[in-house]
Order: sequence, then C-alpha cells, then structure tokens
Amino acid sequence: MIVITGATGNLGQQVIASLLKIVPANTIIAAVRNPAKAASLAAQGVQVRQADYNDGASLDAALRGATKILLISSSEVGQRAQQHQNVIDA
Repeated sequence: MIVITGATGNLGQQVIASLLKIVPANTIIAAVRNPAKAASLAAQGVQVRQADYNDGASLDAALRGATKILLISSSEVGQRAQQHQNVIDA
C-alpha cells in the first residue's frame, strides 16, 4: 500500500495520476483532510482515508497497512515541522 498525503492538492493529484498508470488503484491510499474533495479519486478505485496532520489518531488510521508513504508538505507556515513529525510518528 502506498499512501499519498495531501492527495487532493496539485502535486498529490499528479502523483496519483502517475501511480495509476503503473499500480492497481486499490493499492493507493489518498490521505486527505476532507474526503468529500477526493470523490473523483474514490471513483477510480483509490482508497480515500481522512487524515489531518494535527490529529495523530487520524494519521494512525490513515497510514494503517502502508508500506510506502509520500509526505507532501503542508501549507501551514509555522506548523510544518510539527505536522510532518506527526506523520513520521504515525
């Protein structure tokens, strides 16, 4: 399982589009704050999981079963270091 954080952002969407060309959709996890915004990914067979960089429990759940992760930087200046550490800890 490959997790892409920030999957509804520009980079996340491009990465998933590229992955869909080489791996089955059901092996990709789109970790997003708002799952409703990832409906198009779910429609393609990508697993969509709610994850918030500030919520360790949501990160633990979203990353369950992952063998690889692409951590896309958050856009919250001043909070990135802690948020990224939360993902690493999960």
